[in-house]
Amino acid sequence: MPYGVTTQVIGVEETIKELRRIDPEFRKEFDRGARAVLSPTVSAIKSQYPQLPLSGMSRTWIPHSYAIFPWKVSKAKSSVRAKVSTRKNRNSVIYISQGYPAAVIFEATTPANRLGANIRARHQRIMWPTVDKNQGQITAGIALLVAKAERTIQGRLD
Repeated sequence: MPYGVTTQVIGVEETIKELRRIDPEFRKEFDRGARAVLSPTVSAIKSQYPQLPLSGMSRTWIPHSYAIFPWKVSKAKSSVRAKVSTRKNRNSVIYISQGYPAAVIFEATTPANRLGANIRARHQRIMWPTVDKNQGQITAGIALLVAKAERTIQGRLD
């Protein structure tokens, strides 16, 4: 379940795509830099997952032959990742995602929010608050990376 910071820096997607065309190695460096900027936030998210959030999550649940529960905190922690993607139809180019279905359910549901139309809840349990707390540091770091990438592109084009 991706989570994107609401701050927009115009031209990030185009800059990243142009980096790949001009210098694929610098694009890889840019991706590593973006993940490094998000690394403290990802670590903070990972450290907050509880051993067992709710007692029912210790039981097996396998709907349609796809295992969702029992909850494994190690999987919840290892499935939090920072990603950079310029694919079409993406809301965010640089984002943090949770890939473990049990943790996605834990993040998105509260007693007042059942699964369904509100799957992307406004008040998630761990990811949203942690990213909100670190938003200034994330925005500043990404802005520096994008500025460096733009300078590199201009230097190569001149």
